[in-house]
Formats: sequence, C-alpha cells, structure tokens
Amino acid sequence: MNINELTDTEVNQLIHSVKKCERQIPGETPFIGRIKDDTPVIDFENHIKYTLHRYRHPLDASRFSLHIRFTDTNDMLIRVDIQNGKHKNPDGEIIGQNHMHIYHEQKGLRKDATAIPLPNEIHNISTLFLALDDFLNYTNTKLYK
Repeated sequence: MNINELTDTEVNQLIHSVKKCERQIPGETPFIGRIKDDTPVIDFENHIKYTLHRYRHPLDASRFSLHIRFTDTNDMLIRVDIQNGKHKNPDGEIIGQNHMHIYHEQKGLRKDATAIPLPNEIHNISTLFLALDDFLNYTNTKLYK
C-alpha cells in the first residue's frame, strides 16, 4: 500500500483498521485554555505509524480539532474540525463549521482539501474530551493500557 497515493477504498480501510496508541494521551489537560499535543499511534496490521493530534483554541474551548496523520508524510488520514468556521470545498460546496476531512487523492490538491459533514458516529462535540471518545471509536483507535 502506497500511503502517498491511496484510493478511497484504502483510506476507508485504514480509518477503520485497528490502531493503538503507543503511550497514554496526555492526562494533564486543562478544562479551559489551549491544548496542543501529539500521541504516537500504530496500525500493526498495515505496518503504518500515525500521530494523533489534539488541538483546542486558547480562548474558545468550543473550537477544536482532532486528527490522525501519517507520521512519515505528515498527510492527514482523517481530521475533525469543530466550531472552526465553514469550509469551502474545491468544487465550491460550502460545508458547515463542524465537519470532517478525509484523505482524498486528487491531482493538484492537498489530500485534505475537501470536507464532508460529520458522520452520525461523531455527535458528542460539546467538548474536546467527549468528541475524542467518539473520534477514537470511529477510527477504531484503542487507548494505551
């Protein structure tokens, strides 16, 4: 599998394959203020290393993003943006401020250029911590134990 040129089928398979955090997600996170951290994640079945990234705006706790990116290329596999403004897709379609980006290979565009509405499985978006649970479940990412 070439992570530089994935098909949509391969992307879907990677999103839903079992992944495991290689260490604990930082636990000393404030209830208000900025959060910005990375946790290494591994997919043993596909032999791929990822980074799970959490970001929360320093002044607006309702504005945050979660993503899993390929460690080797820094390309996003999947990203969820909450209260981060509307997104205009390359075709002109406007997607609401709570949306998701999934790796999509399209010549001349970044792999995360297109956004889609959040799936039903990611619905608890009132805080970064609650959304993280939905995100980890959706991406089949297991916590470090």
